[in-house]
Amino acid sequence: MATARGALAERNSLFILLRRMRRPLVVLILAYAVAILGFVLVPGATPDGQPWRMDFLHATYFVSFLGSTIGLGEIPYPFTPMQRLWGTLSIYMTVVAWLYSFGALFAVLQDPTMRRLLLQGRFYRQVKGLREPFYLLCGYDDAGRRVARELTADDLPVVVLDRDHERVEAVDVDALSLPVPALEADASDPQVLLAAGLRHPMCKGVLALTGDDAVNTKIVLSAKMLAPDLQVLGAVSHHAWHSRLAQAGADAMINPFDVFAERMAIALNAPSLHIIYEAITAQRQTVMAPVQPLPRGRWLICGWGPLARALRHRLRDTEVELHVVDPEPDASCERLTRGDPTDAHVLRKAGIETAQLLVAATVDDLDNLAIAMAARELAPELPLILRRTQSRNAVLFREAGARLVMATGYLIATEVLRHTRAPLLGHFLSQAAQQDEAWSAGLLQRLRQDVGDEILETWTQSVWRMQTLRELRQQVAELASDAPMVPLLHMRLGVMRLCPAEEDKLLPGDLLLLAGTHRSRRLYKAALKR
Repeated sequence: MATARGALAERNSLFILLRRMRRPLVVLILAYAVAILGFVLVPGATPDGQPWRMDFLHATYFVSFLGSTIGLGEIPYPFTPMQRLWGTLSIYMTVVAWLYSFGALFAVLQDPTMRRLLLQGRFYRQVKGLREPFYLLCGYDDAGRRVARELTADDLPVVVLDRDHERVEAVDVDALSLPVPALEADASDPQVLLAAGLRHPMCKGVLALTGDDAVNTKIVLSAKMLAPDLQVLGAVSHHAWHSRLAQAGADAMINPFDVFAERMAIALNAPSLHIIYEAITAQRQTVMAPVQPLPRGRWLICGWGPLARALRHRLRDTEVELHVVDPEPDASCERLTRGDPTDAHVLRKAGIETAQLLVAATVDDLDNLAIAMAARELAPELPLILRRTQSRNAVLFREAGARLVMATGYLIATEVLRHTRAPLLGHFLSQAAQQDEAWSAGLLQRLRQDVGDEILETWTQSVWRMQTLRELRQQVAELASDAPMVPLLHMRLGVMRLCPAEEDKLLPGDLLLLAGTHRSRRLYKAALKR
């Protein structure tokens, strides 16, 4: 399909080029024809004074280098005054024709339609030429940009679709680790998905991250109907779209507000696991961050929206009392203070002095920063959790002194990478959440001892022969001695065990979720290939 669309785009671009260049080509041809005919008709003379006229061959040859201003001289005999006069006129006539033609050509190449067709043709050729497994990434906002950067850093190609021209242009500016084909198009159009490689034999899956729930649902539905065997992930922000996305066939639904609420629950019940969770999902952090349990008691939620609803749902059965501050909340709010949460008087009325934590959860970054500044004046020691929607404001949020920052794009990207990089990671996190804080603290201590302050990465390791974990370590030690690794999960025929022991038997077909450094990951993958 991509090949057919590419050929069609090339034919259309050639058709437009010839149609727009029709008049300049006619002018250029007429100029040369008149110049050649004039040299055939204008009389000349031989050196001995005999009359002589150029034939068409000599006239064509002379006008060919005359029009390009090369000037090889008068052939085959010196010209008469009439011939030189005609030669002068022919020079101006052909040069002007060339200038007119070049100007028209540059105008055609700068035409938006022509540029779009040329870019489409290049995009389709790039997709056709992919020879390694790749993901089709629909949407290149904050989440899509982070996903593309991380996947290409892992030598996994991506193909990008986005309706925003500036985002598509940013693909080249971002200097990703691999060349990334990108097209400005509506990813919800099934024809566009097919042209972008949906049925390409190397396509591994589709990532619907456009930032619009309706568009993401249509992308998931189209992908599942056209390529039902592909893995399809969809981001969703509102719970009303959860059922529609599930009916469309999404293999995983990523709601950043639910993800953040789950992390808050983990931080409440097992703060050590929260450090591990952040490190292994981001894969750009260490496990050396200090353990800071979130306080229980009265939380002030500034702004009633998706984040506040997710927190209320997830923390309902915990020792946390949520008090909402919002000018126009709905009827479902139980504990409420009406008013603008950026106003210090409203925060004081809501009882900020008796709150144990404040969550700035409005949809506007500046409002959340204003809430943080007002809270700092009223309760300097109060822990803050701030919601950030735009990555360009990250530097401001770093200066706000918040305990945690809820970045929507970051959360979506980490969940996507969790599914694409290490599918077993979700099983580990769900089982680890059922353990107590003592177990989590022990695992955190082990990770700190073995991995230290290096970036923590996780990967899935397949087992191809009967051996123990100790023997697997020895196999990697033959390649290099410095390869720290901590086993997180062992799966055999769907049965999973947390943190297998060194002497546990591994059978062919088993899967391991391992944690370690980037170097460890490379070495264990190399040992698997051996």
